[in-house]
Amino acid sequence: MLHNGDVIGLVGCSDARTRDREADVVCVERLLLERFGIKTIRSTSIFEDEDREASARALDLMEMYQNPEIKAIFDISGGDLANEILPYLDFAVIEKAGKPFVGYSDLTVVLNAIFAKTGVAGWNYQLLHLAGNETELQLRQFENAFVRGENAEIPYEIVSENQDITGTVIGGNIRCLLKLAGTQYLPEPDGEVILLEAMSGNRNKIATFLAQLDQIGYFEKANGIILGTFTGMEKLGLAEEVPDMVLAYTQKYDTFLVRTTVVGHYENAKPCPFGSNFNDKEWQRCSSQSQ
Repeated sequence: MLHNGDVIGLVGCSDARTRDREADVVCVERLLLERFGIKTIRSTSIFEDEDREASARALDLMEMYQNPEIKAIFDISGGDLANEILPYLDFAVIEKAGKPFVGYSDLTVVLNAIFAKTGVAGWNYQLLHLAGNETELQLRQFENAFVRGENAEIPYEIVSENQDITGTVIGGNIRCLLKLAGTQYLPEPDGEVILLEAMSGNRNKIATFLAQLDQIGYFEKANGIILGTFTGMEKLGLAEEVPDMVLAYTQKYDTFLVRTTVVGHYENAKPCPFGSNFNDKEWQRCSSQSQ
């Protein structure tokens, strides 16, 4: 957990932020300092006019792990390029440091690679939400998750149940998770719980992503699946089809399926623990979800 006077690192392992987003970064830095006394150190590869080579982004991330002042690392990027940095990372250093990495969307590849290679847990969350339209909500959620370490109270509903609703949470953005297929960076799914969410994608795209996960053995080996939000499907009015699409796989393998509306690409999304037990204090079963 973070305390007054602690330092966190800000990195950009995926696509560059444009300079017009620097005001949001400054806002986040100010809010963290004023509300919690948390200081920040920025990497030098966040914005589009900085060195954005994969090796430079990876070096900046490794410097955060090697800096003893820094207690946690928050990635404030997103997009497509995060998997470029993986060959440049020193996972022995990352494992020894044991610092949580926090990011979402394309940073799914980094979260899963770190967990696969080191077992170090992190968080699925975008820190820049603090500078969005839900600032007060996000400040409370940041405080609960990262300062107080209190129950994150991520509500979920059971879609399909079995006797073993347990396992370590892996996964994240479905498109980005599949970038790791066939690589050493994809976590083994045996007995785990796969979190899946998506920003884009119509029914055909989601169907083909699900088919690929099944074909690499992910659904057969896992204990169950957590569905977050599927923004593209919601915009098409097809959100309710997603659980039915996934249910075909969980019924095939007699595994469980749950869903939550507070993990995904929305400004009110909650910090979601990654690499920890699904049946832990952060998750809260309920009959109906509320924000």
